[in-house]
Amino acid sequence: MKIYNLQSNAKINIGLNITGVLENGYHLLDMTMLPVDLADKLTIKVSDKFGKLKIKTNKKDIPVDESNILYKIYKKFYEVSNIMPIEIEVYLEKKIPHQAGLGGGSSNGAVFLNFLNNYHNNILTSDELIELGKNIGADIPFFILNKACRVRGIGEKLLEIQNNLNVSLVIIKPSFGVSTVDAYKEIKNIKNPKMANINEIINGLKNNDLELVEKNIENNLEEALLKSDEKLVQFKKKLSEVKDLKFFMSGSGSAYYAFLIKDIHEQISNLKYRFNDCEVFLCNFK
Repeated sequence: MKIYNLQSNAKINIGLNITGVLENGYHLLDMTMLPVDLADKLTIKVSDKFGKLKIKTNKKDIPVDESNILYKIYKKFYEVSNIMPIEIEVYLEKKIPHQAGLGGGSSNGAVFLNFLNNYHNNILTSDELIELGKNIGADIPFFILNKACRVRGIGEKLLEIQNNLNVSLVIIKPSFGVSTVDAYKEIKNIKNPKMANINEIINGLKNNDLELVEKNIENNLEEALLKSDEKLVQFKKKLSEVKDLKFFMSGSGSAYYAFLIKDIHEQISNLKYRFNDCEVFLCNFK
């Protein structure tokens, strides 16, 4: 039996526009996504014999049956590659919060998919991996590449961009989460959404211009949720009371991030005290 230890990192969205809706109900997006070093750990034990996948985790509320994204990836990979499934045990140590807009589940799925493909001598191409992954999780194509990208379509159209921002990040996850499905249902509540200027955000990232980045960030999902989710409204209000920091929601939330450029550890300490009922993480871009 061989054992592999892998990192499965989170992401943040810097700007998120909804540009349309497909007939199947999927929303078309235009956004930037950037990997950060907040990460889960996957310990993978592989047997040489044919068999099934067994999943274990440190979180009681995470399913370990066929509804787990790792199982969906495992099943689909062996179906598409036409290989007999081998016996694998995965221990998933979760650190990325659930229902936070940080892509933890999709990251787990993408890392596992890349692992299976590498283990079987890269039987699938990058395009085939993206095609397989996008039907299981919208953020999986991004995590297969796992680099700063402009992301369009339903998440499968990736354009690599430069990120030279010389900052750290604080991510704050409140005690409640937001369902991605529920977040998209609220889009109908905004008639004239505020649109992020993705081109200017990309310029700011490239040129290490934090002011340019921050002033062009909008998130249509946040805008919609703030019309209906009172818990998020109150959390955003509390964040807005923090001096010298601007907080932005990642993806469908409920986590928010802010950029840190000075007195970083002092600020983190103060935020952990002020938001003692929340999960507070100091991160860097990956």
